[in-house]
Amino acid sequence: MERKFEAPGPGTWSLDTTHSSGAMTLYSAQCFEGLPRGFHECLEKYGILLDRVQPVFVHGFFFTQQVGLMGKPGGSPPPKWLMQLMFKIHPKLRSRVNAAHESVQSRLWLQDLADWDELKKDSIVRNTALQSVELTKLGRAELIAHLQACFVNAEEMVYRHHKFSVGSLMPVGRFLDVATISSGLTPVEVAPLLKGSTPVSKGIGREQLAKVVAAIGAAGIAKKELLEQQPEAALNSLRENPQIVATLEDYLNITGHMLIGGYCISEKTLRESPNIIMARIFEAMEPADQSGFDAELEQAIRGKISEADREEFDLCLADARSANRMRDERGIYNDIWGAGISRCAILEAGRRLFEEGVLSKAELSLDASHEELMSLLKGEPSVSDQVLSERRTWRLTKNIDEVPEFLGDPPADPPPLELLPIKVQPTLRAFGLVMGNVFDEPKEATEKIRGLAVSPGVFEGTAKVILSTRDFDRLEKGDILVTKNTSAGFNVVLPIIAALVTDRGGILSHAAIVSREFGIPGVVGTKNASQLIKDGDRIRVNGDTGEVEIL
Repeated sequence: MERKFEAPGPGTWSLDTTHSSGAMTLYSAQCFEGLPRGFHECLEKYGILLDRVQPVFVHGFFFTQQVGLMGKPGGSPPPKWLMQLMFKIHPKLRSRVNAAHESVQSRLWLQDLADWDELKKDSIVRNTALQSVELTKLGRAELIAHLQACFVNAEEMVYRHHKFSVGSLMPVGRFLDVATISSGLTPVEVAPLLKGSTPVSKGIGREQLAKVVAAIGAAGIAKKELLEQQPEAALNSLRENPQIVATLEDYLNITGHMLIGGYCISEKTLRESPNIIMARIFEAMEPADQSGFDAELEQAIRGKISEADREEFDLCLADARSANRMRDERGIYNDIWGAGISRCAILEAGRRLFEEGVLSKAELSLDASHEELMSLLKGEPSVSDQVLSERRTWRLTKNIDEVPEFLGDPPADPPPLELLPIKVQPTLRAFGLVMGNVFDEPKEATEKIRGLAVSPGVFEGTAKVILSTRDFDRLEKGDILVTKNTSAGFNVVLPIIAALVTDRGGILSHAAIVSREFGIPGVVGTKNASQLIKDGDRIRVNGDTGEVEIL
């Protein structure tokens, strides 16, 4: 099963260590064709000096390359005199500089937010229509047509996610830039002001979930009664209750087809996870946290801002708080939902192929490419059961710790900001601040477990080392989740846990955002927590200092 990792082309290819912890399926890799198209649009619109972010999957592992506007990938920056001349005479560079300046002056992200809210409505309509198809009633030709529609939709959802990437990051970057320069504080110290700005990170369908809780109360069912049952049995009892079933299905129609761990069809959907559904219901039974933004912290930090900069600080903070919800919403309403719909259809195809003796396991359908699966359904042998089994074994047994951080040329530093035109500097500084605080810089692991303190508080409890959504069933209320990284799909398990520790990620990573939103101690970017901590260990997580101790 050993495979050689080689650069797929010239330049530097960086392993994505923030959004996935293992190898992805061929199908999911194919859907990422929408990523460079979306990135190109938003990078051009905001005047960022990149043409696109180019994805590639090497043995299922997600690598990316930042492709510049000109020159060969991985080439060194030109000398200062040539760079300055190029910005004066090259039309593409001049256009980007003007776009960068205009995007900040016009606060373009607010238009992006309005555009996203409209597109989100369409994504909901598209995904709802596809998931409403009764798969078991489809004939063979109808199932093939449905799978084709799911594939087209899944790629479109990846595109929609990434076309708003810069717009969702820029206002946060501008806020960090203005706040840190004027106050002398670090991004770690000012980022907590964003807590409360992304309610979707605490889960969607909260209105429908509240109706489920109300229906349970009206039916005279106590929380204690449900807690005494196994999650699957408790959920079935609710489904069998005529006073509750309709509201429960309304909630699951919004959330049930969404993946709960990431962006790959190998992850489970919420409908497949009764323990997570019940955990969300139990959370909704608790009094809601009505606290808003931290006014006391805001005033303390604002007091460190020079009087001349306070108006800009206030404006940037307001914009960051308004637009920050786009970060998680893009994934939740687009590709996490679209990929979950594809998963359900692919598993239905796998079930039929298993019953026909084509596959030894229905789940092997997840490891076929879109074209291979279509051929199998048409009775055309395109891939063997053995090959699919080998792919599945590789995917289930390898993780990012066994993969090189970079392929190809060593990473090169970008040209110094001061060498670039003044009009483009605020945009690039803000963009760089966010990117540097979303993705952690690779560092050497040490015997001590220490990372970035991203959400305050100290908690001692039982560690659950979760490396895959397949292990979510082991989580119990009050556990400490230790994992490699998180995505927006992890939102559904956050109500269960009492603290969060990750190997990867910066202060603006998804793990940092959700730990702040839920108000639980959070430490990210430890590099080695999931290797040093054993499942079941009693540990202490210090969200104030970034230390994690095995007790």
